[in-house]
Amino acid sequence: MTQNSDPPRDVSSGGAFGLRRFTAWVEFAAAFLMGLVTLLAFGSAVMRYAFSAPIPDSHDIGRLALGVAIFWGVATVNYTGTHISVDLLYEMLGKTWRRVMDFISTTLVLVSFAVLTVMMSKNAQDVFATGEHSYDLRFQIWPAYWLMVIGAGLATLTTAVRLWLILTDDTPHMHEDQPVPMIEE
Repeated sequence: MTQNSDPPRDVSSGGAFGLRRFTAWVEFAAAFLMGLVTLLAFGSAVMRYAFSAPIPDSHDIGRLALGVAIFWGVATVNYTGTHISVDLLYEMLGKTWRRVMDFISTTLVLVSFAVLTVMMSKNAQDVFATGEHSYDLRFQIWPAYWLMVIGAGLATLTTAVRLWLILTDDTPHMHEDQPVPMIEE
């Protein structure tokens, strides 16, 4: 029995359209921001209760960094399909019906994120136009809003790429192990 030694296109080091490296970088950035939010919340709580002096704008910085981390992280999750799901019906179906379900669900996610991106960009424009700023340090918060919009836009783009890959039967699976080449005897 001969095995096909050609790996799927996404198994290459760069993945489809080079997005595997990009998603790894975005996951690292999102994890870094989540760590920053955690340290900031812990430090602010210690300062507030131990010294009665919280870190200025820790709440604003934390919520904005969390928003950026979430939207940029969603961009990678929408591409890889590693979000939380209940696969009871999916596992009982054959390959064709699984592709149909993947197509329908990914199309719904694509439309939802496209609308979300448009609405968030309108909100970010309003924040920029009104000159909203943080409470304590009075720094402008519009850059964080636009970073969230970029993350939502990237989520839309990566979802569109995933939809294309579903249509071409080359769906990425980020966390699957690389195939081990068979040694012929």
